[in-house]
Amino acid sequence: MMPRYPHVLEPLQLAGGLELRNRLFFASMGVDLADHSGCVTPAMIEFYQGIMEGGCSMAFLCNATVSPQSRLQSTGLGLFEQQQGESLKAMFAMAEQVNTPVGVQLQHYGGQGTTTHTGIAVLTPSGVPCPRVSKLDPDYRVRIMDESDIALVIEQFAHSAWLAWTNGARLVQLQASNGYLLSSFLSPHTNKRTDRYGGSEENRARLLLDVVKAIRERTQGQLIVTIRLGIDDRLGAEGLQYPDLKETVQALCQAGVAALECSMCMGATFGQLIVHSETMDHYLQAGVRAIKSVSTVPVGYAGFIEGLDKAEQLLADGVCDWVGMSRALFADNDLINKTLQGRSADIHKCRWDSQCFSDKSNPRLDRVYCCVNPKYLRPALA
Repeated sequence: MMPRYPHVLEPLQLAGGLELRNRLFFASMGVDLADHSGCVTPAMIEFYQGIMEGGCSMAFLCNATVSPQSRLQSTGLGLFEQQQGESLKAMFAMAEQVNTPVGVQLQHYGGQGTTTHTGIAVLTPSGVPCPRVSKLDPDYRVRIMDESDIALVIEQFAHSAWLAWTNGARLVQLQASNGYLLSSFLSPHTNKRTDRYGGSEENRARLLLDVVKAIRERTQGQLIVTIRLGIDDRLGAEGLQYPDLKETVQALCQAGVAALECSMCMGATFGQLIVHSETMDHYLQAGVRAIKSVSTVPVGYAGFIEGLDKAEQLLADGVCDWVGMSRALFADNDLINKTLQGRSADIHKCRWDSQCFSDKSNPRLDRVYCCVNPKYLRPALA
């Protein structure tokens, strides 16, 4: 009998010899469960174990900052010191036990980081501030990067990847979307430089490609590198748009990147990505199709994907090669298994109300909570 979800259940082979048993992955989601030194905690391992036992073929740990000068939350994951790298070993051991690979997302927050947690100005290509962060952080200030800053950032990404690799990681994901540092260089809205890192598409992609090259050299080509790629700022012609990325995508493929995950929006427009909209959903799919048409490696995305029916349709229609879910699996870690077992009525369904995102900036909460998942139901605040 033909399975109900033939495309979803088809294995996916990534360059580097990693085979995923299906086309579903847990997309990176900032849950801020590290300790104050940036190390993995038992609570973080427990959270990801619940996700990975639920049926996805891979999961990404979110926002491991590569630099002590780049922070967003005090309990965000760090990966710039040996103790932080060693703390990942328990996570990788759990992942091996449940037979589900886990990738580490490497992050530099750039102009969307905070000054409060570091005491220093955040790094930007051209000094363009993030209005959203400036409202939340009274100490917020920005600094334009010079070439010595750029060289240091490249080294920090390479060192962070080396720490991940030497402590058991098989793959990493570079966060080059949503307005953070790497994507802010890709965007003409935030990158107004006139040197070799600004101007043309080739120049704006130079930092990202230099980071990829440095990581592959540092890890002897053995660490699988994937990219979360911002494909549209949602600022119109003023910002990055997906037709502007053809050469960048081709260059990333040639540089040895194993897979792409597409995303849209930046700090000033991120609300469009977290509140469900049919218009935004269709635009996102069109952008992913466009990227897939010029890519030679698997292309996926996450956004407004509530379950396996939609994932199957996206794969069958050729929109993408693999499908990410974050909020839907956050709402019910067992969504995939429940669906495959014919227990869809038992699923705790995401309400797409974005309160989980709001939790990150709520000083009265100690972590990201959920409206429907009884494991970490949002507490009532007086």
